[in-house]
Amino acid sequence: MLDSDKKNIIEKEGTYRLQNGAAIYAKTLNTLDGNGKSAIFIHGGGSGGNHTIVYRPSCWLLNKGLYSKIILPDRRGAGHSTPMSTVMSYEDNALDMKQLLDSMGAVGDVTAIGVSYGGPIALTLAAIDERINEVILVASSPSLKPAKGIVGFLYHTGLLEKLVKSVYSKNIGKLEPEYPDFDCAYDTKKVSELKLIFFNAIRHMEKKRLQSLLLENASTCDVKNAGISTRHKINVPVFRIIGTKDETWEVELGNRYEAHIPNIKSVYIQNAGHKDVFFRASEFYGALAVEILNCK
Repeated sequence: MLDSDKKNIIEKEGTYRLQNGAAIYAKTLNTLDGNGKSAIFIHGGGSGGNHTIVYRPSCWLLNKGLYSKIILPDRRGAGHSTPMSTVMSYEDNALDMKQLLDSMGAVGDVTAIGVSYGGPIALTLAAIDERINEVILVASSPSLKPAKGIVGFLYHTGLLEKLVKSVYSKNIGKLEPEYPDFDCAYDTKKVSELKLIFFNAIRHMEKKRLQSLLLENASTCDVKNAGISTRHKINVPVFRIIGTKDETWEVELGNRYEAHIPNIKSVYIQNAGHKDVFFRASEFYGALAVEILNCK
């Protein structure tokens, strides 16, 4: 469990209009006790996530003095940001993040941190934005694992998308509308508790967001989003913290990305699965602090 202390952290929030017409909500956390470094932390969640998924880790990183400022956006389709109107690629999301930094007047070096689905977005952002001087992937990778078994069958036949659509359509808007807060995910101890948090978030979502929610899920399941584009070369340092039993993202990359991401380093959390980024968060972020950033 991560310490959620935020007594020395100043919060600011706002909605920023992008050149492409979208509006992205972002919360900015600042501390006077940091080292002057800035970061943008891109959340994951293919079904109704928002910036609160990475709020507690961000406070922890600031309290450790690893950063002075961390920007936490709601990706398009999430939270208070513009709903999705089409399936989005990693490049589409990365362009949103670049234009968000432009709209916020960001200058100087910025670390791009991405958890789960936010990881490939952070990598792609580094390829298109010269401000990004470092990328950190948390429970993420440049590519997904191939879908296998019954999930693979449902995925490749298109039945998975139909099943998800049926579940979402029946449950969205069943409870009073409210902005989902996923921070409590770090207090759960088993998968069933974690699933309930995400399921209840769908039930608290306004019905008018159904199409955006389905597009968000379709974007996650799109075969074109199985990995980052090989057209890009990412020369900045890339640090990856991933569980050895991650069932969602590729753990062993071999030399497939050697030409595209020459400066990638991996730190492995032994016997950790994908959802352990919540259950064993102190191990994931502790590895980031000690092993990656060489900070005790």
